[in-house]
Amino acid sequence: MKKIIATLLLIVTSNSIAFGSGLKNVEIIEGWKNSDASIVLGLKISLNDGWTTYWHTPGPIGLKPKFDFSNSVNINKVEVLWPGPKVFGTSAFEYIGYENEVVLPLTLEQKISTEPINLKITGNIGICHDVCVPIEFKLQSGLKTITREINPDLLAALTSLPLSPSDFGKQQASCSITFGENSFKITANIPYLVKPDSQILFSIKDYRHKLSIKQPSLVNPGKPISAIGEWHDEAHLKLQSGLITITQIYGDEVIEQKGC
Repeated sequence: MKKIIATLLLIVTSNSIAFGSGLKNVEIIEGWKNSDASIVLGLKISLNDGWTTYWHTPGPIGLKPKFDFSNSVNINKVEVLWPGPKVFGTSAFEYIGYENEVVLPLTLEQKISTEPINLKITGNIGICHDVCVPIEFKLQSGLKTITREINPDLLAALTSLPLSPSDFGKQQASCSITFGENSFKITANIPYLVKPDSQILFSIKDYRHKLSIKQPSLVNPGKPISAIGEWHDEAHLKLQSGLITITQIYGDEVIEQKGC
């Protein structure tokens, strides 16, 4: 099992910073402005060969990445998009993430379209090889103008986002959620699950840092699949099945359904 060592705190005031062993570089890469006025940028995390970092739902032994954009200027909302991940480790110590490099697309909603923005990110991520290192970093990138030119690294990340069941001509999954005193249970019927060695993962957007979900260890196509979740503090009973994301991973194929 991998060992976790002390957190490294790295603070920068530019859009890029180089590190030492394990983590080579973290940078904000420029993107473009869409016709609907939304802005697309990217957060690029570069690792040394063989190192990995985690997906938003990293598995039972992973470290959940967390990004805080609250100190940004003239930005109303930031959404992080996650390219399809891979499963690493053995069956007893599996974790989900990316190897060597990942670009996370960011979609920004500007408060005042005629004013410049300053994206400020405080990030907490884990990187792993023989040991796992929690890292905190701070980045900012003041952008006075946004072009419409397409950044190839960012475009590649967008094309690597998980596909939906409808992209494969598949029927959507249905699911329900029931509550206990300090826990909840998700039960799903997934018609597009046809391969028994697929990985099924449940996550709940906006609640990922407030709960833990014990993911299903065994999946049987054609049968309901369940997962048990627990709150870190108080229960949020307003949670609904429409907030549940179901992700199926089979090799390099990733199918993701948002809401069920």
